[in-house]
This record gives sequence, C-alpha cells and structure tokens, in this order.
Amino acid sequence: MQQYITQLLKDVQVMQEKFEAVKQSEIDYDFYSIVIPFAEHIDNTLNALAKYESQILQLQYMNKKKFDLLISNIESLSVECHFKRTSRKLFTEKIKAVQYDLTYIQRNE
Repeated sequence: MQQYITQLLKDVQVMQEKFEAVKQSEIDYDFYSIVIPFAEHIDNTLNALAKYESQILQLQYMNKKKFDLLISNIESLSVECHFKRTSRKLFTEKIKAVQYDLTYIQRNE
C-alpha cells in the first residue's frame, strides 16, 4: 500500500506542476495524447489502492465517505490540471485536501 500512496503523492505534485504550466501558457493540454493517458495512469494506481480500502478505513480519522471523496478528488484533479479554465481556488483546495489525506494514510499505515 505504501508504494501506491507514495506514487499518488508524486502524481499530485505533477498535477500541481501541470496546472501551473497551463495557467502560465494559457494553452490546454491535448486531450487524447496527454490527458487520457495521465488519467488512466491515475485510475490504475487508484484501483491498486482500492484493494487496501478496508485497511485504510480502519484508521481513526478515515471513514467510507472521506475515502470516497479522496478518490473522487484525485480522479477529477487528474483531468482538471490540464485545462486553463479550471478555477485556481477550487483546484488548490482539492490539492490540499488530497495531500493531507494521503499524508495521513501514509503516516498511519
């Protein structure tokens, strides 16, 4: 499980970098050549992490609703980071929440 959490933390950092790049250049990434392969990579990592869901749900500050929200946020961030029209405020809020939860899981695993 630790490797998937570490990978997701790295991927979230990549999402942040892509978002900053797209905001500076004001040019969206190509949907078919960049967005879809990146989103599939994230989905594969999340599917691997899902095998440990019951273990994660046993942590003190984690529940099913919070876990589902974490997965949902990561999935949406993996697409939103490629487009200039994405709201900086909402993107930043999601990034912070995802990083906090992933770090919490990593520390307590």
